[in-house]
Amino acid sequence: MKAILTSTLLASLALAASPLLADTDNPASGDPCATGPGVGTGNPCNGNEGNTGQQGNAYHEQVSYDRQPDAFAIGRPGNDSGAFIIQVGESGNASISQTTSTQYARIDQDGARNRASASQSDEGAHYAQIVQGGDDNAAELAQSGRSTQVALLRQTGNGNSMLFNQQGGDLGSGIVATQLGNGNSMALAQSGDNNQALLVQEGSGNAMTASQTGGNNQLNWTQTGDNLSDLAISQTGGAAIAITQSR
Repeated sequence: MKAILTSTLLASLALAASPLLADTDNPASGDPCATGPGVGTGNPCNGNEGNTGQQGNAYHEQVSYDRQPDAFAIGRPGNDSGAFIIQVGESGNASISQTTSTQYARIDQDGARNRASASQSDEGAHYAQIVQGGDDNAAELAQSGRSTQVALLRQTGNGNSMLFNQQGGDLGSGIVATQLGNGNSMALAQSGDNNQALLVQEGSGNAMTASQTGGNNQLNWTQTGDNLSDLAISQTGGAAIAITQSR
């Protein structure tokens, strides 16, 4: 926060140089950067976060946003068979349901109050990608079957929510989910062996839960911002986990 020198403050600085105040050893009472009655008040200084009231900024969110994150780098099983939907505008609703071999689904929404759902079941290559940019985004994904399942989800905006469920066999499931914005919430459930999940939230009001059952599960959980959620994680079988939470 930049300090603003008003005429009143300039007059006070001029008085501080007068012989009347020149010999004092006590710091000014409003100095947040020195010892004395002024420490801890006013603007942050050298790590001091300042006031905790409405007029201060202590504990307020300081988040570095990446509005153009790197593209997802995860292989897609199967071929290009499937469905593809693009919506541009407001109040968009999109739903895809697929069964059996070589499944591919993709939903792109750009606008406000977006709703998207994708369902893929039974054996065969699974792949689903949902990208939402705007406000009030909600996405639901369900994948089941013995074959490899992969899903990529990304939301940018406000009021984001994700719910995804992968029920696989022993060949493995993988999901990458990212939320950039405010009011983020996501819930992951994976069952089967060799599950992998990368979950990322950047913003405010973050809430996240993850459940993995089976063997050789891997979870990478990253949250940045205020209101970091409790670690609501359940893993059974061989498991590996990496957690990062930072303001």
